[in-house]
Amino acid sequence: MAQSPAIQSEIGRLRRVIVHAPGAEVEAMSPQSAEEDLYNDIVPLGIVQREHAELSAFLSLVAEVSDVRDLLARALSDASARKDFLDPLLAFYGAEARREELEAMEAAELARVVIEGLPARHGGVESLLSGRRFDLSPLPNLYFMRDAGFVFADKPAACAMRFDVRHPESLIDRAIFRSPAALDAAKLSLDGPGLRSEGFSFEGGDVQVLGPATLAIGVSERTSARAVDALGKALAAAAGRPVSVFAVELPKERATIHLDMVFTMIDRDACLVHERSILGSRRCRVVRLDADPQGRTGVRELPSLLEGLAEAGLYLQPVVTGGSDPVQQDREQWLSGANSFAFAPGKILMYSCNPRTLEALDAAGFAIKSARDFIGGGDDPFKYGRLAVGFEGAELARGGGGARCMTLPVERDALP
Repeated sequence: MAQSPAIQSEIGRLRRVIVHAPGAEVEAMSPQSAEEDLYNDIVPLGIVQREHAELSAFLSLVAEVSDVRDLLARALSDASARKDFLDPLLAFYGAEARREELEAMEAAELARVVIEGLPARHGGVESLLSGRRFDLSPLPNLYFMRDAGFVFADKPAACAMRFDVRHPESLIDRAIFRSPAALDAAKLSLDGPGLRSEGFSFEGGDVQVLGPATLAIGVSERTSARAVDALGKALAAAAGRPVSVFAVELPKERATIHLDMVFTMIDRDACLVHERSILGSRRCRVVRLDADPQGRTGVRELPSLLEGLAEAGLYLQPVVTGGSDPVQQDREQWLSGANSFAFAPGKILMYSCNPRTLEALDAAGFAIKSARDFIGGGDDPFKYGRLAVGFEGAELARGGGGARCMTLPVERDALP
């Protein structure tokens, strides 16, 4: 039986994390389907696999790392869990005719097919000429593990995905979260797949757990304001304590699909930000939502995110993505320069293809190292005070996310 999840912050010492190594599902995407799959462009599989392997290899030095495919196979080894998973999946795809075939598969093979796709079986001329390639579509976004689920306190949430192409990912996370063999979560804080509807969606890239009772949540292309209201109430009820949610209204643009593209916490007193979005005169609007376990709420607008967090006792000094040049700020933000992932307080992972962001971190007292310095066994990441570990990711970044997007932490140490 797996251990229960536990997340009280974005920066507590990482103990367990879920990732997904990109596979054949990425190569199933064509130039014609890339936009529909929410990509800026097709990506070369061999290169993104090497880049992702570097991320995973470093994470394995500091935490227990699981691949979502293995966890899904564990969950689907139970007949009841398999039925609970297949029922909504087949209904979503309109693929009930493939049930018998799927139910007969070994759990590991079923997990592979769900992720990589099940080629269409055509029963007539109309079907064949439709151009439909798959009865179960490949999931090329799955390596962005953060989006379909998150953990707050001791309960996970399966998200309500904005776009249909990503809905199966949340069904996968829900199956894993409910499975004693994969992640022993007694109860979900939110069942996003069951709540998903027109005008109601939320994704994990918009949800940041800044403390035991403090969250920042983006109101974005992917997360609706109505969902943020529901999140505040549900998370307070699940945690059994009042929570404060700082809702950040993001521009509905490709560069700002989630909050973690413009803001991430990197130390007890520091954050990495896109200046124009968080600090500038045109910075994003921020609303504070206070919710208690009984469902009572209060809201008020704030001057800025950092001022609001300071009011709540969280004082963060900003490190600006891309340095001082506005053009470089936008270029490196586009390459997920603000999308960092903390594996301990003041110790982060990020792409090495954002040199000016690394320079800004160096000026803020972070030692700048390569993941390869540690993977080879020659250095200890925990001997440093502040540390930014760069890994190769120029091709991964073309998929639209960074180190935080590709990691789903399920257990961290509580901060003192």
